[in-house]
Amino acid sequence: SVDGFGGAKMTGRNVKDGFSAGASVALNYRPLGITSPLYVQAAFGGKGGNASFDCSEAGKCNDGYNAWLETSEGRKKYSFWNLQERMSVGAEFDIGPVILGVGAGVQLFEGGGDFDDVRDYLGKSFAENDDEGYGVKIYSLARIGARLGAYGVVAFDADVMWLKTLNVGLMLNYFHPSGFHGGIFAAEKVGYGVNFGKTFSF
Repeated sequence: SVDGFGGAKMTGRNVKDGFSAGASVALNYRPLGITSPLYVQAAFGGKGGNASFDCSEAGKCNDGYNAWLETSEGRKKYSFWNLQERMSVGAEFDIGPVILGVGAGVQLFEGGGDFDDVRDYLGKSFAENDDEGYGVKIYSLARIGARLGAYGVVAFDADVMWLKTLNVGLMLNYFHPSGFHGGIFAAEKVGYGVNFGKTFSF
């Protein structure tokens, strides 16, 4: 499966107006056969974007930081980039036309850019970026969907990631029998966005 995506309105602690776009590739394998509910997934993705600094916690930003926000440097948008690799296992069950699925795994990430450089200059305590540097996230997924016969599949996904704090993402996707798919998503610290892709079966 190959996907492209873009998102806007990314927020976080002392972060605002973030935008990001990227692409991902995922390989699903059913070790017990195509009719088995068990699957193993390996995925790789990358994204880039920009975001502005802010004081979203009134009373917790010191005078020096608030003064810097009023300068031309403080009003700029700063770029960032991020790479992620995921390994997960799960199961997907067909109950009549209804699809129920669960999965879990780990997600590695590496990131950087001007945004992190400015954070280092200001002091990392001023603004958060969970994808800074490198690390490992715990990942889980729940899915409920419906088969629409010759018209394809519609599915609603909820994923949860843990790194310092719990982050929840929601996605609504439509899968056409031709393999093309697309949808919309909303996630904490990522904002709102759309995705479009193609699945190949072999």
